[in-house]
Amino acid sequence: MTFSRSMLSRDLWSISRDRDVRPPAEKIQLHYGRAKAICEASGLTVSDVVHLTSKFWDFHFDLIAARDMTAFIIATIHLNLCVGTIGAFVDNRPDLLPILAKLERFEVCGEFMLTEFGHGLDARNLETTAHMCSDGSFDLHTPTLAAAKAMPPTTPEAGVPRVAVVFARLMIDGDDVGVRPFLVWLNDAVGMRPGVTSRALPIRPGTKPLDHSITSFDHVRLPRGALLGSASPPDNIRSDFLKQIWRVSVGTLSLSIMGVSALKVGSYIAARYSQQRHVEDTSTGKRVPIFSFSTQQEPIIRGLVFSKVLDVYARWTISEFMNRSLDQRVRHGLATVFKALVMRSVKTLDELVHRCGWQGLFNHNQIAELALTIQGNSIAEGDTLVLCIRLASELLLDRYALHAPKEREGLLAKYEHGIFGEAREKLAGMPGGHRSREFDGYILPRCGQLVGALGQRMAYEAAESSGLDHAILEFFEISCITNDLSWYNENAGLTRSKAADRQARALRNVLPLLPQLLDESEVAAYVTAPIINEKNQKTLWHGQLLSL
Repeated sequence: MTFSRSMLSRDLWSISRDRDVRPPAEKIQLHYGRAKAICEASGLTVSDVVHLTSKFWDFHFDLIAARDMTAFIIATIHLNLCVGTIGAFVDNRPDLLPILAKLERFEVCGEFMLTEFGHGLDARNLETTAHMCSDGSFDLHTPTLAAAKAMPPTTPEAGVPRVAVVFARLMIDGDDVGVRPFLVWLNDAVGMRPGVTSRALPIRPGTKPLDHSITSFDHVRLPRGALLGSASPPDNIRSDFLKQIWRVSVGTLSLSIMGVSALKVGSYIAARYSQQRHVEDTSTGKRVPIFSFSTQQEPIIRGLVFSKVLDVYARWTISEFMNRSLDQRVRHGLATVFKALVMRSVKTLDELVHRCGWQGLFNHNQIAELALTIQGNSIAEGDTLVLCIRLASELLLDRYALHAPKEREGLLAKYEHGIFGEAREKLAGMPGGHRSREFDGYILPRCGQLVGALGQRMAYEAAESSGLDHAILEFFEISCITNDLSWYNENAGLTRSKAADRQARALRNVLPLLPQLLDESEVAAYVTAPIINEKNQKTLWHGQLLSL
């Protein structure tokens, strides 16, 4: 027994003392106010959202996403998931026009309620029910805690009325006819609607506050028009469910673009800090900027290069995603590949926090907040790992194929071909196929790697086709190679020594482009971190010390 265990029973160590105190409502309302301002300034219409116009996609590239990611998340849920879902029915439902007009003006905030406390990855098995009554109305009910809707913000703390697209199991005369979306009023900005209960979750560590909630319904009566779509049983339950939640696929791609903005801003901050922070060079006795060291240069350059490549890659992915001649599974697969590469790339933000020392740990210097906030995107709009498992499995089973390499002799293309070949060979020798323990033990852990290989190759090709500087391409390629150097050693004759030489050369070649990369990122107006300017730091801390 340890010396400390007996202490845990004291009130001093009560779990209740560790729970976060809710922030004041005005703190939360600030971000809803900003979300409204973002929507208004964007000029997006319902038609833009429903038809996925270029204006809709351009919205997600705006750097305001990195200035206040919480506000931008509110705006994207509101527009893509809520307005996008409701707007798809308006041609046959003109009665929906008034609520869409209010949503377009952000007079009402829209939510999207799919996942439940007990059903995340298996949302198709959700338990919330909507029983059709004899008069055509519906009784919306949460039968168990597992059926409570999890995560969407629903409290009155937003200071704006809320309406939600709520997914529930439609029950007609005791028969389950499948999951359907319903239009449900949640609150009026003062209190919850009768029968609707919202329990606010703790604020996510290191992020700007958002009122994520657990929401339940106690026999809430909905009018006949609350049902979005048909009440008839579908021919194919799985296909119908995927059709109902199609805007999630859009979000898989669109919301991931936020990561590009986060990487741009984080890299810019770390670069400017490293240029003005000086230490003594013991060999000369002179003070030099810490950016003069390769250990500082490499992660910063990597962030800038990857954000440049990902920006181009995102636009290529959008063009293919919008190609309606492609199989829907291929379009969604391309979105998954993009998301997977973005989520892998933004891990650079964690390194940039470290490169800024103790000051990097604080939210006011932005990088740590960006890194922690973007973590949620790995789960939102489809858990990244699960999406990768599904995509890689379907590709290995030859159910469909994504775009083939333009140049098969490129190193990244060879790597993709090689590791997929290894996986297919292993799969062929599994008696139980993709349902076997062997598949679970060998293939599943490698699905992220397989999809990542696709993303690296596609991103490189998109960057090359766009005419990006060769030095950028060279640095991007070697950065990808070093993620799995053992494969290149075994199959391409690239030893550790050769790879290190190549990496050092790529860094030297791209360093002269730093001023250009910083200027072209266009993020300066969105940076609030005092760490980038020594004068601002002194002003901040002098004021803090005087207030002690």
